Amino acid sequence: MKQVYEVALLYDFYGELLTEGQREILNMYYFEDLSLSEISETRGATRAAAHDLIKRSESKLHGFEEKLHLIERFQKQSDQFATVLKMVEEARDKAQDPEAVKAILTQVMAQTQELIDSAI
Repeated sequence: MKQVYEVALLYDFYGELLTEGQREILNMYYFEDLSLSEISETRGATRAAAHDLIKRSESKLHGFEEKLHLIERFQKQSDQFATVLKMVEEARDKAQDPEAVKAILTQVMAQTQELIDSAI
């Protein structure tokens, strides 16, 4: 199950960078839950060829993350937002340092701008 989640996450971020055939085979295998035999029948290829294409497509997705780190950045920002939300909730109960919240939000904004700048 962990591998399915990992590939789904990678696919969500980088799927459009794959060829149509790579997207199609990952979709059939992971999201439609077709067996290698069913995929090979559909594509008119051998089970080994289907397996090889799945593994190469997964490898490409992992390679994109190793180079771009978008998922890593997304998870870090999600953690930072969770921290800010927790601070805001605590601020209702007691005096929370607004500078700490401001520092985290400034960091998240800088990271987001860095990501935008690197994409341009």
